[in-house]
Amino acid sequence: MHLEVIEMEAEIISVGTELLLGDVVDTNAAYIARKLSLLGIDLFRKTVVGDNKERLSRILKEALDRVDLIIISGGLGPTEDDLTKEAVSEVMEEKLILNKEIVKNIQQRLPSKNLPEKGIIKQALIPSSAKIITNELGSAPGIILEKKSKIIISLPGVPREMEKMMEEVISYLSTKKEIRGYIQSRFLKIWGIGESQVEEKIADILKEQSNPTIALLVGKGEVHLRITAKFDDRKVREEKIKELEDKIRERLGDYIYGVDEETLEFLVSSSLRKRGLKLGVAESCTGGLLSHRLTNIPGSSNYYNCGVVSYSNQAKSELLNVSSSLIQEKGAVSSEVAKKMAEGAKKAAKADIGIGITGIAGPTGATPEKPVGLVYIAISTQDKKMCQKFIFSGDREKIKWKASQAALYLLNKSI
Repeated sequence: MHLEVIEMEAEIISVGTELLLGDVVDTNAAYIARKLSLLGIDLFRKTVVGDNKERLSRILKEALDRVDLIIISGGLGPTEDDLTKEAVSEVMEEKLILNKEIVKNIQQRLPSKNLPEKGIIKQALIPSSAKIITNELGSAPGIILEKKSKIIISLPGVPREMEKMMEEVISYLSTKKEIRGYIQSRFLKIWGIGESQVEEKIADILKEQSNPTIALLVGKGEVHLRITAKFDDRKVREEKIKELEDKIRERLGDYIYGVDEETLEFLVSSSLRKRGLKLGVAESCTGGLLSHRLTNIPGSSNYYNCGVVSYSNQAKSELLNVSSSLIQEKGAVSSEVAKKMAEGAKKAAKADIGIGITGIAGPTGATPEKPVGLVYIAISTQDKKMCQKFIFSGDREKIKWKASQAALYLLNKSI
């Protein structure tokens, strides 16, 4: 049987007056956009609309004339101004039907919330032909409505709920891609060099690109390189992407630390678990950010033993056994102190690996010899002790993030 290949085009609609007024930053649209990009789905527009049914309905009608996939975030809650399902059902000419199973699930799962019956019923009203996406973290279910070759997916506005439910959305859209799409993308994640340096190293490859294409994207303290292929045959797409990826890896080597959804904390946690190693962490200028990122990975207790945020010199001495004379002689921000912090963290945590971070996040505390952004990161294992010096640019928050990213990168290489 021959299946016609149609390119899937999408739009995102974010619903909420709080988004429109700038009281809340719309991180959901960015998250959804990244997921669509990984699937190779072309995103053409993002729209923000307040809690107004007429305006949302008008935007939906306009979007349906342009694309065949719309993902809506927000407006599925229990209050009077949550009007997404009402607008969707009206535009798609569907009746809202009370789903008693959803009512039962909300009452059983969230008894302590004491939700009013009216609010529960509102969340359990579903367009008649819609597929339900279960909300494991909240009360409002999501919906997938496919009708007349158009797809509308509605998700809650609470980021953690939306992100969890996107797993099912991705699975659903993946089944459509064989029929409806011929785009495939792969992201290479690069740390340690900037965008201009990456461009310089692969300049001839960029110049010769046609299909697959290459796009350089600046991430949070790193560079992402997206390879996108457009061929009807999936095997051909994968082969062409792999061929180009291999060429790029020859040029960039270890600067490429991961692909697609892989994060440095995920790679570090996987390596530690695989090798049965335990980690101890000592942080100063990052203020616990490294520990936060490591323990954000489920099952982190298997490898993360202990973390110490030794912000003051006194804490470095008392908790990590860094001598006050060393701090006085070399300064709290020095390779010598970073090494001692790593050793102290390893000992305190009874771990296989210790890491120590000390630096100047700014905007104060700098000297001509030690500028804002100066960071020392040390790693101590049974076999080796090493320390690397960095000078990061940016404001306080960016420096802290870049330092935590550098620490994870060094850990990943060391393990």
